[in-house]
Amino acid sequence: MERHKTEIGGFDAGGDPIIVEVDESKFFHRKYRRGTWREGHWVFGGIERVSKKCFMVEVPDRTAATLEALILQHCLPGTHIISDGCAAYRNVAALQNGIYQHSVVVHECYFVNPNDAEIHTQNIESLWMRAKRKLKRQFGTYRNLFSSYLQEYEFRSHMRGGKMFAEILCALIKNYPV
Repeated sequence: MERHKTEIGGFDAGGDPIIVEVDESKFFHRKYRRGTWREGHWVFGGIERVSKKCFMVEVPDRTAATLEALILQHCLPGTHIISDGCAAYRNVAALQNGIYQHSVVVHECYFVNPNDAEIHTQNIESLWMRAKRKLKRQFGTYRNLFSSYLQEYEFRSHMRGGKMFAEILCALIKNYPV
């Protein structure tokens, strides 16, 4: 996973831009100010609507410079990016002279745009829920291995079906030639 960065988005076979939802989430924080305080991990991610291909990256901060660099790294040119109203996404449509389309849903007003039902971030929110649930079921995680847990989840989500074992064997062959 580290050598083959996930790139999503771009154009589909018909030449239409692929929709990618992006968002950031904090893992392992206390919710509603209950329980003991635990430091968390900020994670930035994106998911394609149709194929469900995704990426998740631990980030040190949620500044525009950090998130825009990750969008450029993981989203192919031509992608239609949908995000929430966070100020860090303000310049996405202007990145590299406008290689992305950008739509915004403002969660303070609504979760699905009332004028266009296609503008929402429901898929990325669902990805966060599934990833957090998976990590909680592990009965504990080590802080220094958190990024590897995200990579494992991403790998498993890409390898749904019966091809996971074959992909692991191929990765072993590439990493440890005989």
